[in-house]
Amino acid sequence: MEAALPALAVKPIRVLVVEDSDLFRAQIRRTLAVDPEFEVVGEAADGCAAVAAAIALRPDVVTMDVEMPVMNGIDAVRQIMRLAPTRIVMLSAFTLANTTATLAALEAGAIDFIAKRVLPDAVDTTAAHGLRQRLKLLAQGQLGAAARPLAGLRPAGVPPTARAGRYFGERALLVLGASTGGPALLGDLLSVLPAHFPCAVLVAVHLPQAFSAAFAQRLNARCCLPVMEASPGAALLPGRVLVAPGGRQTRVLRVGGTLHTQVTAGADDERYRPSLDRLLGSVGSSAGAGALAVVLTGMGSDGSLGARALAAAGGTLWAQDEASSAMFGMPAALIRTGLAAEVVSASQLARRLAQGL
Repeated sequence: MEAALPALAVKPIRVLVVEDSDLFRAQIRRTLAVDPEFEVVGEAADGCAAVAAAIALRPDVVTMDVEMPVMNGIDAVRQIMRLAPTRIVMLSAFTLANTTATLAALEAGAIDFIAKRVLPDAVDTTAAHGLRQRLKLLAQGQLGAAARPLAGLRPAGVPPTARAGRYFGERALLVLGASTGGPALLGDLLSVLPAHFPCAVLVAVHLPQAFSAAFAQRLNARCCLPVMEASPGAALLPGRVLVAPGGRQTRVLRVGGTLHTQVTAGADDERYRPSLDRLLGSVGSSAGAGALAVVLTGMGSDGSLGARALAAAGGTLWAQDEASSAMFGMPAALIRTGLAAEVVSASQLARRLAQGL
């Protein structure tokens, strides 16, 4: 009888914990220490120390506080992504100031954020298990430029009022759906849309309720088109971008000849609010062949069920490719359905949006 082969050792996920609070730092350390798939390789209490530790230790994941002495979390993210790129997860208290700062950190290269209020106070709680699982998934995400392929991209030679109509003039609605990695990518994508983009744009990204209004404001500051958070009954008009409110469900209804948003609270047990599945299902009923939906970076499979209803109604679906996705879960789920008419990189998508090719 042949001897059994020894099991291959799995390298633990090496984590750098950055937090100015001794209490929170200890909570994270204890929560990860019970799982052999993690190794806390270092700790830092300010952004400057975090940058030095990231360079020296080269961790797989960094958990990063937002507000810290010496150097804040945003500047630390910028420095780390420039000098020692890795996956950075922001720990945020959901105040207005922290919400804005967290969004800025995502734009600087952080892959995701976790609410401080859900940090576990014991290692064996549901919250502790959820934190560990979340970090395991995020540890698989793309790094650096692969996750942010559009930095500085502005398609050349495109008149600001023309050429988008060659494709999008036939469409009433463009839907962009994303989750993890989405906020930074959506800012880059929307910033290349020309001022007279010929169809309405609806953005749905998995964000808590406290984040979506600030996210819309940051997009508005970067874009030629006006961007605002969708309100109940808001009209989806050509040349305007609406952001589905976080923590609520958004659907699209046709009232007369105009598309409008329906915003509801949704059920507490719904996993995603906004849900791309629910949104795309309603877009199929209201816009049909006049809609193009693009499923972008994100964990999970949200969008793949709603895509069936949209495709059955004649709508078109695109998926982001793996190489440019921070997390490939959502686009991959759509691709597996066989309903994605095209699979495009983020840079290709930006050019298509700007040029209408």
